[in-house]
Amino acid sequence: MGLFGSKRSGGADLDTLALNYISDGVIILGQDGNIRLTNPVAQKMIGQGQDEVLNVSFMSAIKFIDAQGKAIEPALNPISLLVKAGGGEKRATIMPVRGDKAVPIALIVVMADGAAILTLRDITRDLKEEEEKSDFISTASHEMRTPVASIEGFLGLAINPQTATIDDRAREYLNQAHSSAQHLGKLFADLLDTTRLDDGKLMPRLAPIEMVGVVQQIANAKAGDVVKKGLKYVFDSGTMVGPKTIAPLLYAMVDVDFLREILDNLIDNAIKYTAHGEVKVSIRGDDENVVVWVADSGIGIGEEDVPHIFQKFYRADNSDTRTVGGTGLGLYIVRQRVQTMGGKIWVESRVGEGTRFYFTVPRLSEMEYGKRKLVEENNAKMMIDKTKAV
Repeated sequence: MGLFGSKRSGGADLDTLALNYISDGVIILGQDGNIRLTNPVAQKMIGQGQDEVLNVSFMSAIKFIDAQGKAIEPALNPISLLVKAGGGEKRATIMPVRGDKAVPIALIVVMADGAAILTLRDITRDLKEEEEKSDFISTASHEMRTPVASIEGFLGLAINPQTATIDDRAREYLNQAHSSAQHLGKLFADLLDTTRLDDGKLMPRLAPIEMVGVVQQIANAKAGDVVKKGLKYVFDSGTMVGPKTIAPLLYAMVDVDFLREILDNLIDNAIKYTAHGEVKVSIRGDDENVVVWVADSGIGIGEEDVPHIFQKFYRADNSDTRTVGGTGLGLYIVRQRVQTMGGKIWVESRVGEGTRFYFTVPRLSEMEYGKRKLVEENNAKMMIDKTKAV
């Protein structure tokens, strides 16, 4: 009987009648990609009636734009890509054009009986609510950072023997309060960074750098924290040739502040979750990427936690991690930082055998690095000249 065929006494398709009353848009495509049916909600979303699109290719009937307002090429048509993927349920967020207005739509594509069933839901209100929530978190985090920093500062003065005299018991209490204030300050800072990343307000300022030297400088600045925990710190940048280590020259376009935050987070994590052994930072390069990784000999990450470790607010929940403080945002921010610089990040770990966090950034050739460095120096000189002229 196919997808539609149930009749009521009046002769109308019951399935078709039901589609007319659901809140989501529905479009049915035949095997040839032509539209066989649209319900009223879908017709409103695409700005065309059933008669206008019946037996018309969806490629012609539905126009899409990207987030920058540019028309999407036919080869990148989101519906076409989902249909070609075949089998199962496929999801995407699309921007069909209705008249002169683009509407954000959550799309689900299901293949059935040789046809493609498209379910569309207008998420304009959802996105607005998400933006309002993000704005609230951003504002609240920004406003709360100042008083928390003040509390942290006064507690620091109270526990400093040069600025205050207190007994040992009071010092213990104040040390705990100071630690909690620092944790709270980090939480607000992470929340602020997260909202700025999510709404696209925090973009990288890429500059050409020699990666080995910069990574080593950032990592070495954390060496004291590693040693303070009683761990061994190792930096590995190349291969041993006799008694010397030969480090290659690796170039990339990187936001140094982002790179510092990535490494600081990964090294801090390694320190927190390692009771004994070492923390090792390594860097290598292949034809396309510079690869950096931070390895530890700590408690490791369970197999069930690995797929979720970069999610917002996710923390592995076991007896070893409950005693370690954290916001659940550090690795989410790290992933976002890496991705905005065009790289990838992943983790390899086993419980009780330590963890390795890897990330990449696209590698520049020496010639390309030289060209971009020259452009950067010329731009800086022009800015100085303009300042002097003013």
